[in-house]
Amino acid sequence: MPHIIIAGGGVAGLEALLAVRAMAGERVRLTLVAPDPDFTYKPLATAEPFGLGHAHSVPLTRFAEQARAELVIDAIEEVDDAFGRVRLASRGTLYYDQLIVATGGRPVAGVEGAVTWWPGTDPETYGGLLRDLEEGYSKRLAVIVPPGAVWPLPAYELALMTAGEAAAMGQDDVEIAVITPEEAPLALFGEEASAAVADELAGARIRLITGAVARLDGKAIVLEPSGERIEAQRVYTVPRLLGPAIAGLDTDDEGFIRVDDIGRVAGCERTWAAGDGVASPLKFGGVATHQARRIAAAIARSTGADAPDPGEPVLHGRLLTGNRSRRLRGRGDGEPAPLWWPAGKIAGLYLPRWLAEHGLAPRGQVEEPPDGLEIRRPLRAMRAAEARYLADLQRPTATR
Repeated sequence: MPHIIIAGGGVAGLEALLAVRAMAGERVRLTLVAPDPDFTYKPLATAEPFGLGHAHSVPLTRFAEQARAELVIDAIEEVDDAFGRVRLASRGTLYYDQLIVATGGRPVAGVEGAVTWWPGTDPETYGGLLRDLEEGYSKRLAVIVPPGAVWPLPAYELALMTAGEAAAMGQDDVEIAVITPEEAPLALFGEEASAAVADELAGARIRLITGAVARLDGKAIVLEPSGERIEAQRVYTVPRLLGPAIAGLDTDDEGFIRVDDIGRVAGCERTWAAGDGVASPLKFGGVATHQARRIAAAIARSTGADAPDPGEPVLHGRLLTGNRSRRLRGRGDGEPAPLWWPAGKIAGLYLPRWLAEHGLAPRGQVEEPPDGLEIRRPLRAMRAAEARYLADLQRPTATR
């Protein structure tokens, strides 16, 4: 019986685990290897400082039991595809017939000198800013989207929720700016989504600066290539990602794993990779789950199973805007602001369904979302400007 190892207990790894079992049935033996004993559902992490929810944690034992898989709490450090073996951080060795590497990326500080917002960490880090706003100590805030492999959505969420919170506190003179290298906010979601986000930022009196890379020079933010300088009392940034840089696997200059069109690692016969650790500028849960299903289908077919074609990858989500949503805050009523519906945070076939069926998803994920802007973009729909932006993101940040 073929032994399939899935390395990684995140979105891509768990989608792959559940998908392989569903597609291949009892034709395979499964092992899940992950360094942490829990899966953390992070979509609502930006809401934690505002008292709107928290990052849910689920023991990986529950997924392993469902998939009838062995669970090994460890990290892989080296892969030997020729011999079908992995070396673990504990110095142990596992042997495999097929390996799916879904270990994710390594988050690092976004901009030197700025405070990096880490999803799922202590909400009090950002809560301190909110207290400063309420007491009038801070009046000028900048939120930066760094260059490189990054998911920009939390930057907009933090800025909009902070603006709403400041208004609710009666602090109507707070100045907030969002600085991004994107040509438009959330440009990869398409013009309609970008226009909706831009309208929300304008309605919240948040300054939007696009096409700019920010760095700190003392207390000033310097924008490249214009050279404009902006003064801000508090500067936050979302993290950027580096690849897992696993020994034995072909990687680019930033440690991301190179794969072919179906997810097989370059130069390998039985090793695959999916998720944020893959050499692709798109770091998005729905793309990661699609990559996982595509690999699972290929592996299942190799066992003789009739696995379904996962179709083409899409960016899929729902953006509720303006008067079609409530403002994201825990007390009272206020001006409307956008809510990125939690069900759209992880678009997939197996993991989102499992979370909902087991009552482990946030409340919104198991209900029908109210009307809003449905975002569903096939990756092939990316146009020239977006393609250039993606190509720029793929370049090592050290060269910019």
